[in-house]
Amino acid sequence: MIAKERDSSERLVMFTDAVAAIALTLLILPLLETVNEVSSFEDLVHEHRSQFAALLLSFAVIFRFWWGHHRLFQHISRISGWLVVWSAVWTFAIVLLPIPTAVISAFHTSAGTVFFYGATLALSSGSLAALAWIGYRNPDLAEGRHPVPRERVVGNLSMFLAQVIATVVGCVFADTINFWAFFLMFLAGPIEHLLRTRWRSSAPATPTA
Repeated sequence: MIAKERDSSERLVMFTDAVAAIALTLLILPLLETVNEVSSFEDLVHEHRSQFAALLLSFAVIFRFWWGHHRLFQHISRISGWLVVWSAVWTFAIVLLPIPTAVISAFHTSAGTVFFYGATLALSSGSLAALAWIGYRNPDLAEGRHPVPRERVVGNLSMFLAQVIATVVGCVFADTINFWAFFLMFLAGPIEHLLRTRWRSSAPATPTA
C-alpha cells in the first residue's frame, strides 16, 4: 500500500482529465485510417457503420465516466494512498477502452467480444465506486470542501451494478442484444434520482419546536 499523503488532489485530477481527453481522441483514429480505403462517402458509412456505432458508444461511456470522476473530486481536496491506487485502476480502464472498442468493430459479435468490452467498463465503474467509498469513509480528504455524500457512493455503486448486469445480459444474448445492453448504464442516473426523490418524499417530516 502506498503511504498516505497530504498533497492536494489538483495534480491527480489534471492527470486523469488529460488521460480521458487522450482516450477520447484515440477512438477516432481507426475511422481516420479507413477514410483512404474507400472510394466514396456512401461506402464509408455502409461498410464501417459498426465502427461509427462503437465510436459513439465508447465516446458516451468515457465522457460519462469522466463526468462521474469530475463530480466526485469536487468533494476531495486531499489524496491518500488508496485514492491514488484506485485512481490508477480507473485511469488504466480508460486508457484500455479504445482497444475493446476497436475489437468490437473489427470482429464478429460474440460472447467474448461483449465480455471484453463489458469487463473494461465494469473495471472503470468499479474503481470509481471504490474512490467514492474511500472519500465517503475518509471525510478528512474533503478538507475545505463538503465531504463525499452517501448519495454519491450509491450512484457510483448503481453504475457498477448496471455495468455488471449489462455485461451478463450482453454475453448471454450475444446473438441478439449484445452491445445494446450497455445502454443500461444511462438509465442508472435517472433510476437513482427517482428512487432518491421517492425516498425523500416518503421520509417523515422533522418535527418543529
